[in-house]
Amino acid sequence: RWNLLAWFMLAGYLIGILALPLSHGLDKSKLLKWWLRIDFVATILLFIPFYFTFIVSKANFVSERGKYVLFTTGGGMAKPALRLGKSEGLFIKELYNSDDVGFNICAKDWIVNEYHGYSSLKIWNDYYKSIHLFPIDSTTYHKHNNIIDTQIDSVFHKNIIGYVRMVFVMPEDFSTIEYCDSSSIEYHSSDFIQLADIKYWSYETGNFLDSVLITLSIPENDVLPITDSDTLLVERVETERQIKLPKESVPWMSPTEVHRFINDLKRSKL
Repeated sequence: RWNLLAWFMLAGYLIGILALPLSHGLDKSKLLKWWLRIDFVATILLFIPFYFTFIVSKANFVSERGKYVLFTTGGGMAKPALRLGKSEGLFIKELYNSDDVGFNICAKDWIVNEYHGYSSLKIWNDYYKSIHLFPIDSTTYHKHNNIIDTQIDSVFHKNIIGYVRMVFVMPEDFSTIEYCDSSSIEYHSSDFIQLADIKYWSYETGNFLDSVLITLSIPENDVLPITDSDTLLVERVETERQIKLPKESVPWMSPTEVHRFINDLKRSKL
């Protein structure tokens, strides 16, 4: 909550730099003298890895709403990430994270609705805009299934133009519907394994496809023996098939329509 890891790391590094100069003139054993010299040299040589590790581990606070906090991590050699967390005593419990890189976020650009258990967040800069709607309390979010579905579709229709990316977590099963500009819609399971992809546009040619290309994947469980009396259940994903459908049969759908369409399609193909 107070960047303790980063500050402890910085304090340790400063001790390595300052210990030798500050000990000048003090009585020291021969072993301690050599240890301080080696530590001083090693600290200087490790400046670059320390710098980037410090930047990555340090949380930069963006905005707060009561006990809910938006902050960023990463930077340097690591890709920046935006995170939403909830203050709990000495710590912040992370509730959601995004690797979107536009961090110009005003107070009006994110809301927290504790009664229905969700948060809505807009991320933008001069060239990029995305919107996210996700749970902050999974029990409350699931309990208000119908209300959340209506809210998700409402946010989608209000922001259908101008947003490069839209991400919605569905309250029924916590699957994620992700819109990538006007090119594709991705469907992920609750643990973010991609189960379906609806593609309208080709990155290779830069043109819209003649037909809508749908890729369905099905998770399957493998049981791996660990010992004679113990096993490990491992989930893997096998691509079942790719399906081409006429454009008019698969329009650009709202999140609830995508959720229903993919689930119906998977049931019909199983």
